[in-house]
Amino acid sequence: MIKKLIHLTEGQKKFLENLPLHKNVLVKPWNHKGIDIASKIIDEIKGIAPNLEIMLFGSIPLKIAGQDDIDISVFCVKSQQAKHLSNFRKLFGEPIRMGKSSIAWEFQKDRFNVSVWLTDPNAETTKAQVKIFTLLKENPKLLREYENIKVKAKNLSYREYQRKKYQFYNKILQDKKCNLST
Repeated sequence: MIKKLIHLTEGQKKFLENLPLHKNVLVKPWNHKGIDIASKIIDEIKGIAPNLEIMLFGSIPLKIAGQDDIDISVFCVKSQQAKHLSNFRKLFGEPIRMGKSSIAWEFQKDRFNVSVWLTDPNAETTKAQVKIFTLLKENPKLLREYENIKVKAKNLSYREYQRKKYQFYNKILQDKKCNLST
């Protein structure tokens, strides 16, 4: 059987280049406490932005092994993000990233690494993220394959771990005849 070569997008390559070379990945079994912590953070966000859609991504809502990280996206078109910025700063401090279509915060909460993204739902990367998450959530076989990639990453650098995840994402998007353009 010939294995298809899965290419990374330019955005993915650029992101990988900025990851530290010597940081190793630590994958842990699913921790139910992550759901409770994420729910509290989501409630705080709803308190300052009640009309914005919020979605919890990653291993926590999928109930699979991961890095004990909580990934929350708050959907807001780019032109409206500035009006929410001061309230998000009050909750989470200064953002760590201000990109073309999103603003990101990272912090620790009860030993979980938390990422909150104020992100444009019309951005191609956001659409791809939602599509990938939906595919994993709806397909137990894909979800097992994804978790297996994570579990096997225990001795890899974070950069190589992320590369393998990107390759898997691109493969399932390609298999589902979707486009991922970053």
